[in-house]
Amino acid sequence: MKYDEYEMLELFEDEPVVMIDKQTGMFMYSKDDDHGFHLLLTMSVHESKCSVSLSYKHFKGLIFNFDLEDISQIKGENDRLKILGNDDNTEVEISFKPHFSLKKVRL
Repeated sequence: MKYDEYEMLELFEDEPVVMIDKQTGMFMYSKDDDHGFHLLLTMSVHESKCSVSLSYKHFKGLIFNFDLEDISQIKGENDRLKILGNDDNTEVEISFKPHFSLKKVRL
């Protein structure tokens, strides 16, 4: 799975949390918005997998949580995160501004 660390840094405005160690290729990115929503992206680069979840500070459960497999690339551009499948078609698109929104192309 390909991704650009600088694109991810620009979108999430923070470095990822390294899970276990850097060689495992497992990272966690998160971002909070001004309205109390929390977006979490975990990725396993070597396994070509990622998961995305959204929670809200006044809601005990998750608003959504899903896992994606066979991911070829994660791209960050124009305040959007695009997750592409192995056929390079967009699977999921997440907008960061003006607020978090999710567009599921296919799962």
